[in-house]
Amino acid sequence: MIKIIKYAENMQAELLELTDRCFRQCGKEFEPNGRHGFYSNIVQNFVQFWCLFDGDIMIGTVGIKRLSDKDCELKALYLDEKYQGKGLGRRLAEAAIEYARQQGFTQMYLDCISTSLNAVALYEKLGFHKTAKYNNNNFADIFMKMEL
Repeated sequence: MIKIIKYAENMQAELLELTDRCFRQCGKEFEPNGRHGFYSNIVQNFVQFWCLFDGDIMIGTVGIKRLSDKDCELKALYLDEKYQGKGLGRRLAEAAIEYARQQGFTQMYLDCISTSLNAVALYEKLGFHKTAKYNNNNFADIFMKMEL
């Protein structure tokens, strides 16, 4: 059974394992002790963070980071490649978008790389559109935002 569960600290090891696997699946390097250090303290670095499970196995994640009182960022939308193409990434993103609306955010931003064609297509279907660079992520080459 597929279910979305709010992150709890006892999920940390599994979260790092899944994130590393997802990064490797898309040809990227996960650097939890470097530029991805925000994963070491999910509660401090995210307004909210969810994990997607298939039974007892973590298969996906998504989080919301506060940029300002009105702006937030969609972060860490990852899904094990074995589960892609089934609407589960959309389900995670929609949960985050709905939560952001409920919290009073009016704009949601995200960044990604142009080689993530499926992700970019999903973001566009959700209502995101390209915008100017809004952060200092030198690895991203696509920046998007959505009015909430």
